Amino acid sequence: MSKPLFRNVFVALTLVGATGLAGCTGLTPVYGERGIGTERHPLNYADPQNRLDQIIYQELVLRFGRATDPASPTVRITTSSDTRRLTRSNVERPSEQREARVKALIELVAPDGSILLSTTRSAAALYTIDSQVLAETEAEREALERAARELAETVRLTLLGALSQTAT
Repeated sequence: MSKPLFRNVFVALTLVGATGLAGCTGLTPVYGERGIGTERHPLNYADPQNRLDQIIYQELVLRFGRATDPASPTVRITTSSDTRRLTRSNVERPSEQREARVKALIELVAPDGSILLSTTRSAAALYTIDSQVLAETEAEREALERAARELAETVRLTLLGALSQTAT
């Protein structure tokens, strides 16, 4: 086979392959010009039951918007939280490392009441306590709220995945 013929065959095969790949429409990008993450997805939200629920709902409203149409799906978040000690030793220290964890049950409810998505996600944040009770209380509260904000981003991505599945 001569070089010009080989080059022409190579160019033709490359163009055919590129055209074939351009036809792939099964993937939905999250970010970018036509990504699902850049679109607004107005949703209805259940009433928050505590401060951590409220933080997550506020973050979701900022990203998705609030629906005015009752035919939009409803997001229902139920959070629980706990804390735990991270270090155990016999050494006397003035401070102690702890972890605050927030867990959320996420439900996306269709207007007819059927559950489109039901899953759990969690997030954690570290904090340090010492012998001052007020400082310990504030550190724990701040860590729980920080974990809730991190969890809100995970919830947002989870909902984006569910919304992209229901849109197709």
